[in-house]
Amino acid sequence: MGIFSIDYRDPIYGVILLVAIVLIISFFSYSWGIFKTKEEESSVNKFLKKFHQYDGFSEYKEVIHKKQLPIESSILMALTFEKGGEYQKAIEIYQAILKGVKDTIVKKDILTLLGKTYYKAGFLERSREILLTSLKLYPRNEEALTYLIVIYDNLRIYDKALDVLETLEALGADVKEKKLYFQILSIINNKSFNDEKKIDKLTNLGLEHKIVQRKLFEYLKNHNLSLKSSILKDFDFQNIIDLIWDTRIDRLDETLVESSPLLCEIYTAKGDVKLTDKSNQFILNILIKLSLVNDKSADISFDYTCSDCKNTFPLYFYRCPQCQRINSAKISIKLAKREYETDSLV
Repeated sequence: MGIFSIDYRDPIYGVILLVAIVLIISFFSYSWGIFKTKEEESSVNKFLKKFHQYDGFSEYKEVIHKKQLPIESSILMALTFEKGGEYQKAIEIYQAILKGVKDTIVKKDILTLLGKTYYKAGFLERSREILLTSLKLYPRNEEALTYLIVIYDNLRIYDKALDVLETLEALGADVKEKKLYFQILSIINNKSFNDEKKIDKLTNLGLEHKIVQRKLFEYLKNHNLSLKSSILKDFDFQNIIDLIWDTRIDRLDETLVESSPLLCEIYTAKGDVKLTDKSNQFILNILIKLSLVNDKSADISFDYTCSDCKNTFPLYFYRCPQCQRINSAKISIKLAKREYETDSLV
């Protein structure tokens, strides 16, 4: 048995002791690492559980139902979610507020906010129902009436929109521009009118209105109707320069083009004719100079800016998508490059 007895002074003893110490340290280090990892995971899970405890708004709604949170704070919370595009959460908060509200004016305001949120979320019919309920409580609610008009516009129920405008007008609002807009849409979308009757009715609304000019020209162009009518001679072509730019010259009367300096500039800039050698408009002037040397490398593009909210959009709008203002689009002309053209001088 003495073979298994190792004197502490033997060098092998020291090696065995060192190995044992290393193993013990490694074991405790490994165990400590597992313990710390589990502790961190537990801490994170507790935090996440606490963070998500309001998911679904059961706690929020309970607080609102018990009136433990001021209405102003609840509305601010809903508006924050709405601004972030989380409409469902905003809707749930407004619905929770409504269950505890008895004051008619406050209920009217919450219903209006709820109707607006449903509109922004794309639920037009639901929004209409809620706004009509709000108006039953307080018929002089101009904000609800305004949004109701926008909804009828989207639903293409123009006669209803005109009825609402009558109410707004009775409240003292200036609705002349809106009324003209819906009269135009009502005429264009009336299936019982033929093209001749629609053109006649649009003309009778007054060609001095730029929105009538644009809608009429747009209707004639899109329905492949004659653009050589004498009614075009009184048009403000600057107001429809984007429509003119995309219209072939042979669709217009030759004398009409020659009698209008702007039309001469536009079609010379396009390279269709050579009726002028300059323009007072900078971009048209550049295109004219290029066309005179047969360089067709440049083109025009258009932006449309709302004169009210100043937002810019790539497509023309009759009602601003942002602020809902009617007939507020201002056309901006930009120089663009035709990528497919060759032999450019620029």
